[in-house]
Amino acid sequence: MNLFNLERAFKQKKERKWNRLYVAIDAHGTLIKPYHDHIEFYPGVREVMLWFNSRHDISTILWTSSHQKDIQNLLIEAEKIGFRFNYVNQNTAEENTDKACFDQKFYFNVLLDDKAGFEPETDWELIKLELIRIGEWNKYGIPA
Repeated sequence: MNLFNLERAFKQKKERKWNRLYVAIDAHGTLIKPYHDHIEFYPGVREVMLWFNSRHDISTILWTSSHQKDIQNLLIEAEKIGFRFNYVNQNTAEENTDKACFDQKFYFNVLLDDKAGFEPETDWELIKLELIRIGEWNKYGIPA
């Protein structure tokens, strides 16, 4: 199994000499608990998100169907605990090519979404363990 496509994404990045990886992260049921009256992050979110943000070669994309005011509240709460997103529901850095059209589906390398099988109570820790296993976690000073 390729845990959340992490190993393959980093391997392709190296082989294809990409400058950046993009991680799309769903909100409810993945990043935060599915309450709609308050925001509560799952265990492990902060540590992994801080690691993503510490990398100059990783962009994070908040992937959500939430209303704009709820998105703004989530972004504020994320900043309060130290992390941010590069994009919300889009990736303007990657443009259409002769082989790919991103007009209706933006580009990403890794998708973290409960609708795609993500288990938020355990999988944030598994992401960290996978990044340690493939030798990426310590590259930017985040302790294992």
